[in-house]
Amino acid sequence: MTDFDNLPRNKLSFIDKISTFLAILPAPALIAWALIKSNFTEYGKARSAKRVIIDRVTLRLCSALNRRQIRAFFGPTTKVYEDYVKAKKLPSVVEDIGSDAKLLWLGPNENLQRVILYIHGGAFVFGAVGSAPAFFAHIQSELQKRGKATSVAFLDYTLVPDKPFPTQVHQTVLAIQHLLNSGVKPQNIQLVGDSAGGTIIHEVFSHLLHPLPSVPQLKLSAPLAGAYLMSPWTRINDTADQVLKTDREGKGDFLTRKTGLYWASKIMEGVSQKDLPYADPNTAPAGWLKGVDKYVKRIFISAGGAEILRDEIIKYTELVKPHHRDLTVYIQDYGIHTDPFFDFLVEDKNLGKLTPKIVDFLDSGFA
Repeated sequence: MTDFDNLPRNKLSFIDKISTFLAILPAPALIAWALIKSNFTEYGKARSAKRVIIDRVTLRLCSALNRRQIRAFFGPTTKVYEDYVKAKKLPSVVEDIGSDAKLLWLGPNENLQRVILYIHGGAFVFGAVGSAPAFFAHIQSELQKRGKATSVAFLDYTLVPDKPFPTQVHQTVLAIQHLLNSGVKPQNIQLVGDSAGGTIIHEVFSHLLHPLPSVPQLKLSAPLAGAYLMSPWTRINDTADQVLKTDREGKGDFLTRKTGLYWASKIMEGVSQKDLPYADPNTAPAGWLKGVDKYVKRIFISAGGAEILRDEIIKYTELVKPHHRDLTVYIQDYGIHTDPFFDFLVEDKNLGKLTPKIVDFLDSGFA
């Protein structure tokens, strides 16, 4: 396995370290102002104080840090996983599936009956957020209560710029094939992806419908049980300044147009025009996803009402809708980008309406 995190291009310079400190320095003042404002906005009134604080801090970090800094701040997905299983006294189960990809297991990876394959977000440039394991532990617990014991596999894929498109779809195909080779039936596999992970799910279905020559074929004996895309990053490139203008910027979301375009500049390097329908979902032509219902039984797509990508996510659902009868779309009132993870980050007891809907969707997908 290549240790990409220690490559020179990913190491923090002295200036990076100083500017990270300076970026965090005004956090107390920003938090205080955010708490004051929260009393006068619908978004703020719908949030606990803990959520207002973490949302504002995340906005600051994502707006102020460069690619190397934010990658270092969040840490590798493997560290997020190892820290969680150590804290919970759970076994660490890691499988190398080839091509520098790994599966990190919550729950057993033997005698598998039901599996959720999680493809994390992070704009392709940083790893899974720290609350992702707690979120999926909650999903597991709720499914267990309903008599459906489920294992969760985190896909640790290679970040950009270490490997460009289509490396990530290649690694996801390897992960699905590994599950199939391990005896898991397609109808017992559900895909979950947030943000860039949702983009990768789109890339996988695009590959099934329009095979990429450099990516292994994936032959399914039956459709996958389901796919859930949480705040999928469906509009990546907007250099013409046409689609990401939004009246929601500054209304609570931690993403800004400037941040999104900065990250996009990193991940779209080297992506050819012919590959745009895979890598930048909303550039796909009408009919691109025709036949997707042959590969997945059910699709659930959610967006936050306050996130700047909301309209582009809704637009993407219109790309899917003509080609899949079992599509569920949910717009979370006052929700931000990948909103449910933030509830688990601050250990909020009120999980709102979206997380229960996610549990219900995954429950319905498993026999």
